[in-house]
Amino acid sequence: MIISIFLRHFKIYKGINYLPISEGVGFSSIIGENGCGKSSILEALDFCFNKKGATDWPINNEAKSDGISGDNFPFIVPVFLIHKNKLRKENKPDLEQYNNAKSLSDFLWRTTIKAKGKFYDDFYKHRDELSNIYDPEEYLLLFVGKKYNDPGVYFGSFHNQLTFINDKPHETYEDAELQKFFKGFYEYINSHYSYIYIPVETDVQTYTKLETQDMQKLMDKNIQREIEKAITSKTINQINKDLDKFVKEIEEVLEIYHYKGHFKNNLTMPDLVSKIIEAYFSIKVLNKKVENSKSIPVTELSSGEKRKALIDVAYSFLRKNNDRESNIILAIDEPEASLHISNCYEQFDKLLRISKDNHQILVSTHWYGFLPIITNGSATAVTKNAKNEVTFKFLNLYNYRENILHSRKLHKGPLPIDYNIKSYNDLVQSIIISVMQDNAYYWIVCEGQSEKIYFDHYFKSEIDQKNLRILPVGGFKEVKKIYSYLTTPIKDPDYKVIGKVYCLIDTDKERIEVSEYSKDKNLLFERLVIRKNESILVEVNNVLMNPPTEIEDCLDPTIFYHALQEFSNDYQTLWDLFAKKKQELEEKYSADFFDLTKKEKEIIKSFFDDHEGFNKILFAKKYVELAEKPFFKELNKLDWIEEIKIKLYK
Repeated sequence: MIISIFLRHFKIYKGINYLPISEGVGFSSIIGENGCGKSSILEALDFCFNKKGATDWPINNEAKSDGISGDNFPFIVPVFLIHKNKLRKENKPDLEQYNNAKSLSDFLWRTTIKAKGKFYDDFYKHRDELSNIYDPEEYLLLFVGKKYNDPGVYFGSFHNQLTFINDKPHETYEDAELQKFFKGFYEYINSHYSYIYIPVETDVQTYTKLETQDMQKLMDKNIQREIEKAITSKTINQINKDLDKFVKEIEEVLEIYHYKGHFKNNLTMPDLVSKIIEAYFSIKVLNKKVENSKSIPVTELSSGEKRKALIDVAYSFLRKNNDRESNIILAIDEPEASLHISNCYEQFDKLLRISKDNHQILVSTHWYGFLPIITNGSATAVTKNAKNEVTFKFLNLYNYRENILHSRKLHKGPLPIDYNIKSYNDLVQSIIISVMQDNAYYWIVCEGQSEKIYFDHYFKSEIDQKNLRILPVGGFKEVKKIYSYLTTPIKDPDYKVIGKVYCLIDTDKERIEVSEYSKDKNLLFERLVIRKNESILVEVNNVLMNPPTEIEDCLDPTIFYHALQEFSNDYQTLWDLFAKKKQELEEKYSADFFDLTKKEKEIIKSFFDDHEGFNKILFAKKYVELAEKPFFKELNKLDWIEEIKIKLYK
């Protein structure tokens, strides 16, 4: 996938700029105010993938004034992080390119070349962070770019340092020698990807025509090839034979005249394919299905609905077709453009789901409501200073809140934008408006990703049919913060609230007090706690605090037992526990599935806390995988889950 980009003299970017985009995960966002250069990054990548021969680059005006001749040329150099197994190497030409990729990657992982320019420091810092996550022996780090008005491959500021290309290491070389070594390399790397760029001004009717290049990328089908399969060469030959016969009959009548082609005398396959595309596909327009079997052409939808339709089309194709010839990189300018704020969350949620299916999503956006809820993604905050220079701040959204706190400590004075406040404001606005619609939404706000995995399973029908959304926000304090923000508008009698928000947290050892809490049918805040062998839900300020309870204590004991067994081979303490214990079949919840001592319970707790709590997520996935099997279907009911459903929809 693309992890960063070097830009020089492209639109707002004067001089050489290094902009990190990702740390190897599927969802990447570029945030910032208007005019700071967010969309320019996505557009630059479009030039690299889809406009390779273009000579009309939007070059920075100041650079034009200074002159772009000699060494002062514009360039675009994407940086890729690719697992070695993802590159083709089956035939000889591909194997040669693969070996070139390994040589380039070895150089880029290890080089310490330094010259004037902040971009070197930015690249090395990002590279060091990547090397802590990805093994350089397994992952290739590659530069594959273009410079302005040059057909060859370009490697940015390292272009003249790749001395491994000849037998004389540490000596200079001519560009022609480099281009010969890397002939076809640019095409080889880019052929593994399909880059789809949707600018803000995209016309939905034109874009969604089945014959367009981007739609064929989404479908992963080449319409020309599909038509050729239907027609076959035999059909073409028969058509030509019959038409030749027809023309000869006409010429016999004309006597001294005959028909002759200017360049050819027979129809070819491309002739027929182009006419079929023109006649068949060009007349078909995307329509949205509505009630009573009716439909509306997308041209008649509102601006927001048109924008939503673009994402819906991409979502449908990418979610249902993972067996693809190339990796999709979907880049979208402002997915929230023209949308009612109540629909922003759903728009981004779809993009997040696509990114989890091994596709890369790049968005530029003004809507920061997604920041607190992303557990696997990144944000590049781009700003422009008084000198028109572009600066950035890269945020890994897995530990977003810690990053914000760290940024405040390092930054002298206030941050250019308080992303934390703005992100919560955007998210809360979206929730508030969604619960006030006629077709209202319902929300469960929970602590973490593992809870979401369980709830996505247990509330599947409500999510599919009753507008339920599960929102993990990263701990009790964040749930409390969301609740606090929602309290005033949802409890305001002047607002007609139809939907509901249900906030749920675990029961910790320490006493919890939410001062602003009060009962409300549309905004609930409760805790999960074990009481006399029952999992019960109590109001958040309830005095009942014993025993400390987490969601893992309140699951089905049989499914819990079998899921935990799946991890025993990697954890000796768990293995020892299973060796001397038997499941208590009469127990109702997982907290008592063994007759465990306090010390034995600590063994299981330490397993869930391992890998900074990531084991909770792995376990939740395994639990749900087992719960969905027919054998466990009858066991798959939890009273407290059913109670939440009643409270949400009564």
